[in-house]
Amino acid sequence: MFLSLDDLIVIALDHNQMIEVVRQQLAQSEGQLTMVRSGYLPQLAVEGRYFYTERQDSASSAAENNSEGQSLLVNDEAEEDDIVHGAFNISQLIYDFGKTTGAIDAGKMNLKAVDSQLQRQLQDILFQVKMAYYNVLEKKRLVDVAMESVESFQQHLDRADIYYKTGVRTKIDVINAEVELSNARMNLVRSRYNLKTARVSLEQILGTKPNQGRYTLYDDGVNLDNVIESMPPVLKSLEELIQVALEQRPDLLQFKQLTEAAKAQLRSVKGDYWPSITAEVRYNDYDTNLSLYKDSWEAGVACTWKLFSGFHTQGAVAEARGGVLENKARFRDMQLTITSEVTDSYLKADESRQSVQIALQTLGLARENLTLAQKRYESGSYDVIEFNDAQLSLTRTLSELVVTYYNYLTAFAGIENAIGAQLGGMRKRSSQLE
Repeated sequence: MFLSLDDLIVIALDHNQMIEVVRQQLAQSEGQLTMVRSGYLPQLAVEGRYFYTERQDSASSAAENNSEGQSLLVNDEAEEDDIVHGAFNISQLIYDFGKTTGAIDAGKMNLKAVDSQLQRQLQDILFQVKMAYYNVLEKKRLVDVAMESVESFQQHLDRADIYYKTGVRTKIDVINAEVELSNARMNLVRSRYNLKTARVSLEQILGTKPNQGRYTLYDDGVNLDNVIESMPPVLKSLEELIQVALEQRPDLLQFKQLTEAAKAQLRSVKGDYWPSITAEVRYNDYDTNLSLYKDSWEAGVACTWKLFSGFHTQGAVAEARGGVLENKARFRDMQLTITSEVTDSYLKADESRQSVQIALQTLGLARENLTLAQKRYESGSYDVIEFNDAQLSLTRTLSELVVTYYNYLTAFAGIENAIGAQLGGMRKRSSQLE
């Protein structure tokens, strides 16, 4: 199974749990907005009751005379019945001095803020996948360098052994060659372990192990000798990049939206200082023969004004006002953070590009030095230590070139992440990387 960088990004977007967390936060914000919008929609309610009542009806009393001729008041028997009561209520908010509209506006801005958070989370995942991908490529290239070093020291050991057997060189040359070969093999083992660790880190970011770990990554197929030609250029100045970031970063937009949401929430809580006006309609239906309970309906307008709430409203207003000031401060702080992130990524990319150029020059010198050392060793002019030093210098230079090259690609991706926009893609990937 072959996977490109684009394939890895798709896998991460499907399985990364942090994206799922923000998506659920977005769903919650949509639900909250639906709830606050309900304040301006009609409220319908149906009520049903069953109860038993017993009452005296004094109006049906009658007078009787006793044996002494006195008049006595005699009441009829008490009325009683099982009653089934049904009621239908409908109310509609007319005006509440911005309490509901403020809550709706706050809900809308909070929803936009969470959506901006989701967009930023997607950008962060994209950057993390790129970093992990380049890290795997780097570690694989370092394995290749280590294998070349092992092969070179093995050849040197074979030559030293032949020279020793023919009496041209001493036993110490063979022993020294064996030591350096052992060190090179140890470095190869360490490089392979680092590659496995890099793959595990990539799979952690993906949120899954593609094809149960049986996959191959496409690399860029870059020849290290011409690596400078494969490095995507940063075509904008630092000032231009900072300006793009301040205009496009979703998390900066998020704080702006949160500030607007806090302002709307402040308007909403201030509405508690004023009355709420509603229109109401109610219908009552009674299943009974009692004269007290008759079917009825009523309609009217109600005004509710909470004159004192135990300072609850004052506290809510103070809290909302603090939320506005807090988000304004966080917005300004995010501007500084973004400027720092863009600057840091830009300088890292510039440093890595210069380091690659120097490493390429050093690589040519290191190869020439090794060639001369090998010839001088074969002619007897060099001892084994000088040859080993030349080989180690070449291995170190190759490793530094690999590291600085992928550092540049990571820094380039860091610039894109810092500004919240793409600067341009890499050339088409063609070769395979195990």
